[in-house]
Amino acid sequence: MDRRPTLEARPPALIDRVVRVLVPLPCREHVIGDLWERYRSPGAYLLDALRTIPFVVVSQVRRTSPVPALVIQAFAVTVPFLPGAGLRRAAAPVLTALVTLVLRDAYKRSVSLSATQVATDVGITATAMIVCEAIVAIARPSLLLPWRSMVASIAGFAMLFLLRLQNPGPGVYVRQLTSATPGTLEALTTEVRLFERTCRRAIRIETIAGVALAIGFMVPLLLAPNWILRIGWALGSAYGLYVAAFMIAHPLTPMPDGLDLHSAHSFHRHQLECRVSLLETMWLWYFLPGAPAIILIIIGSATLAAERGRPMWPSAIVVAAAMCVAVAGISGARRSARKLRVRIEAMTRGGNDGPGKP
Repeated sequence: MDRRPTLEARPPALIDRVVRVLVPLPCREHVIGDLWERYRSPGAYLLDALRTIPFVVVSQVRRTSPVPALVIQAFAVTVPFLPGAGLRRAAAPVLTALVTLVLRDAYKRSVSLSATQVATDVGITATAMIVCEAIVAIARPSLLLPWRSMVASIAGFAMLFLLRLQNPGPGVYVRQLTSATPGTLEALTTEVRLFERTCRRAIRIETIAGVALAIGFMVPLLLAPNWILRIGWALGSAYGLYVAAFMIAHPLTPMPDGLDLHSAHSFHRHQLECRVSLLETMWLWYFLPGAPAIILIIIGSATLAAERGRPMWPSAIVVAAAMCVAVAGISGARRSARKLRVRIEAMTRGGNDGPGKP
């Protein structure tokens, strides 16, 4: 009878369970499979996992949290805290919120599309910020955020919710579909309806935001202490109405029912090309028209600060932040346009070579 000792074929269940939790869900099976193939002993398995997981997480974060989107979301979360708390007290909760948001995106199975899913993401992020503040209250009470900043954070998280609902993230239309074209009319229709749904929602949010911006800017316009600020706020209000009007003037035409596969391919390619055109020229029709208002508001605020003997560095920070957000917005739009171009090329190949060609 063979009494030679046998090697363990797999790691202990507890260690394996812990490692599985630490590996992001979208790539978990692949990574765990590789770790199992290299398994020799529990200690070696654990060390191998500790060496591998950080690189896997970083790679997943790079896919799920593009820098442009992260900059814009960081701006939305940070700005409400600064007037009442200052950068020193806002640093810990803001950083906690952003890290939670990034890790949430990296570890969840798929992109959040529905309002419920997005609200869950934002709710988890807000909860992490509250936990951070509870720890700060125990460790360094002097750094605790004032109540007015906590209340103001509601506006920041509301803005974050709308941003993420409007722009669900990379992969909504293109992930797993960049090189393949739906071979059936049903599959293509499903893709088209998802595209139409997210686009229409983005247009509605931008329209409502433009109107809200126009109304909101009326208050500082009436209270502005100098003519530079009054002109700036007036232009900002007009810009909000312009954005709303532009969105209304460029609706998304839904794909008609009853099309065959070839006609549906052609229709969807045309819709994607129109979307790409808007994204590639976003700097011209979206960001550039708002620049005069921002410039005049900054100049008016700096002039007022100089008259009252206040430092000028806050204006410099606002300028830098505005430039970062604009660059991030333009970069993000171009990134989305590139992804949609890949999809258009795939659909063009499918339309020429695949089913449905007459």
